[in-house]
Amino acid sequence: MTQPLYLQIKHEILHRIQTGDLQPEDRIPSEHQLSKRFHVSRVTVQRAIRELVSEGLLRRIQGSGTFVTNFTHRFSLIEVRDVLEEIRRLGGEPTTEVLLHRRFTPPEDIQKLIEVEPETDVFHVALIQSMDGEPVAYEERFAIMEIYPDFLSQDFSKRSVFDYLASHSVLEDIENVVSAVLADKRMAAMLEIDPDEPCVRVRRRNWYQGQCVTLTRITYAGSRQVLASRYRPYESSANVGSHPALLRTVQNGLAKTGEV
Repeated sequence: MTQPLYLQIKHEILHRIQTGDLQPEDRIPSEHQLSKRFHVSRVTVQRAIRELVSEGLLRRIQGSGTFVTNFTHRFSLIEVRDVLEEIRRLGGEPTTEVLLHRRFTPPEDIQKLIEVEPETDVFHVALIQSMDGEPVAYEERFAIMEIYPDFLSQDFSKRSVFDYLASHSVLEDIENVVSAVLADKRMAAMLEIDPDEPCVRVRRRNWYQGQCVTLTRITYAGSRQVLASRYRPYESSANVGSHPALLRTVQNGLAKTGEV
């Protein structure tokens, strides 16, 4: 199936950024130039550019044009995205090292977060995610066994955990908690940073069919990237109220601010 024209333009610009043909602070071709090259209307070009701007890859300067964003490693804060896809989006080559991949009885703090009874086993995987050979994140996933029965048979060095989980469940309620932590010796060694270097930790819980099914903890080396999001807020609180799952997510995010 042929891609929509705006996606062809978007992917062309993205490819030029990823290959280095367009560098940070470079100006991209004008809307007129792109519409002429792809034989499309400026409205189609504007849609492609608008999406890249919303994803943080381009920025518009009134009267000057549209430029490639000058970013360090910039990972999504609010949107639920795959770390590997985030690395690719930034133009890097992702690699995954699997440290743990097991079934085990979690400690009490994890039991409470994933909402299981004491002595209940869950699946657990711990990974080091690297960009161009440099570790950028330590990722842990805890998953309910009955929802993901073939968890242990997956090769997470080749298939992302995010992709696997998404193939078995859909996101309903989501809770994000972001905190600043200091790297202990173990974390510093895994991320190849100095001990006590500041890190950013994102803790995410997902609910499916009314049950908490996954707990994710991702610790980013603070000196190597930032977390950022750009999004379009709902026009009125009535819109939020019309989406019960979204409303519960907002309430959870406001009410629960603890970190483990």
